[in-house]
Amino acid sequence: MLLSGILCFAQDSYQSIILKKELTEHANAVIRDENIQIEIEDVDKMTVTTKRVVTVLNKYGNGFVRAYDFYDDGDAKIKSQSAYVYNKMGAEIKKYKQRDFKDQSAVGSSNLYSDNRVSYLDYSPMSYPYTVVYESEVQMSTTVFIQPFHPVDGYYVSVESSKYQLKNPNHIPVRYLEANLDSIQLEKNNTDFEISYAVKNIPAYKYEPYSPQISEMTPKVKVALNRFSLMGVEGTAENWKEFGKWQYENLIKGRDELYSSTQAEITELVKGVETDYEKAKLIYEYMQGKTRYISVQLGIGGWEPILATEVDRVGYGDCKGLTNYMKALLASQGIKSNYAVVYAGDEQKDIDPDFASMQGNHVILNVPGIAEEDVWLECTSQSLPFNYLGDFTDNRHVLLIKEDGGEIVKTPNYECDINLEETLCEIGLSEDAFTASIKKQSKGIPYGNNYHIQAQKDKDQNLYYKEVFGNLQGIHFDHLSFENDKEQASFSEELEFTGKKFYTTAGNRILLPLNFIEPEIDMVSRNEDRLYPVEILRGFTNNDQFNFKIPEGYAVEALPEAISIETDFGSFKLSVQSSQDDPNILVVKRSVSVKQGQWPAAQFGDFREFLNKINMLSNQKAVLVKNG
Repeated sequence: MLLSGILCFAQDSYQSIILKKELTEHANAVIRDENIQIEIEDVDKMTVTTKRVVTVLNKYGNGFVRAYDFYDDGDAKIKSQSAYVYNKMGAEIKKYKQRDFKDQSAVGSSNLYSDNRVSYLDYSPMSYPYTVVYESEVQMSTTVFIQPFHPVDGYYVSVESSKYQLKNPNHIPVRYLEANLDSIQLEKNNTDFEISYAVKNIPAYKYEPYSPQISEMTPKVKVALNRFSLMGVEGTAENWKEFGKWQYENLIKGRDELYSSTQAEITELVKGVETDYEKAKLIYEYMQGKTRYISVQLGIGGWEPILATEVDRVGYGDCKGLTNYMKALLASQGIKSNYAVVYAGDEQKDIDPDFASMQGNHVILNVPGIAEEDVWLECTSQSLPFNYLGDFTDNRHVLLIKEDGGEIVKTPNYECDINLEETLCEIGLSEDAFTASIKKQSKGIPYGNNYHIQAQKDKDQNLYYKEVFGNLQGIHFDHLSFENDKEQASFSEELEFTGKKFYTTAGNRILLPLNFIEPEIDMVSRNEDRLYPVEILRGFTNNDQFNFKIPEGYAVEALPEAISIETDFGSFKLSVQSSQDDPNILVVKRSVSVKQGQWPAAQFGDFREFLNKINMLSNQKAVLVKNG
């Protein structure tokens, strides 16, 4: 009877039907029980034991199961791994032993070779809800990465219970940094050398448009050792200066030597060039033309650049190798530069200035002293202009790894007046069709988003523009041409096309929509219970002019009034009038400017009103009437 009771209790605990309403509201999955135990046995020996119980409520919650672990031959070994799957009543329906897990490379197809692998549960649910119990033990020699306590995985997942414990019997000095712990049920038991957290009953975070990254709002504790090991290379650091110094001495130093023939080639390349800025630009274009990006992640090579001479010989490398190679090429001409570690991606994730640890997923090059402001180089691209980063690494804290230690600085910010798109449209109207000639220029972030169009095949260009002009029917492109001014980071597009009429008739009148190109502004729904701040990561300015050629035999009967709106979030201007040079041409000028910034949730209503006004006012119509 005792055994039967234990089994019954175990099954009941995994029943989905007993979940509290506050945990299922807005949730696609519920983390029922997560227990992370990290034992630091030595500077170069760590064991991580995981138990994760997740109930998946619907198909959108499958990604929260996270029943996997990473390993490689030289550093991390999975000692044990198992999973159990239960139905909604808590009955076991599937069992997986370690040999049943799927195994594959943990990196993408752009990697030439890598020893990073992942062992993962491959389960396809037959029905919902279901529960997965995942357990594993992983032993590793690298201790420079300590898994943080981060109980909330994303939007639409709640947490019933999550525990985190770091054991440190040898009393290796440890640091931690807490964030967003104030408003949750928390038990904390930390000492000078050990860490313990437990949280309960965290409701799911519901996504709200124009809000900060969820990682900035959810509970998190970052953890690092002051003495650590990376693939057998030991180090000591408590701050960014010390951490950068360790990286320079152990990962960067001595890897920037060049063949004498390459040095001579670069010297000849810049012969007669007066400024270091122009020299650096020529050298960057030389590097782009000679190399291509292929990732290499074997052993410590996942963090250490391959030798500059090797990149020079084979003509390829990953971000570390190519950046180090560019650094070496500049150094051959006496131009100093700094290896810079960054979190790449359009979400603008920072290297945390307040917490020194192994961070980042990409490397770029910082070149100080050759212009009024530092020059920044993305060394993995064969097409980006000199000193242009775009939204891959803009406006975020990065770590400069210098000979005298690390330094946290920020990459350039592309503000709203720099992120500029200007469009001039000449539109000819007839009773059943239109012709259009468009000239468009993009700068700042839009330059990086648009210049790739030039390299696409004709078919793909046509598909792209049909999507851009999705509000127009039956369009056919007669001419497409482009100009990529890399000196100014400016991209120009010229298009000529025809299409079916996009306006309506009412008797002897034409109702002419004035937004020939729709503004890139989404309509925003009302939310009286807004919780999160309003955030615009990147501001922008769009200036559009539409010159409508009025059909023969028609005249203007009514036009919308000019309007100008100024708010904390940006501005909007619209004017409609007949051309002074030709009364048969209707000139529409529209300017939209949205600022970068963050505002409290209480201002969401005003923000929503601003965006929706842009859409509403852009959708106004002119009335043309047939003469006689």
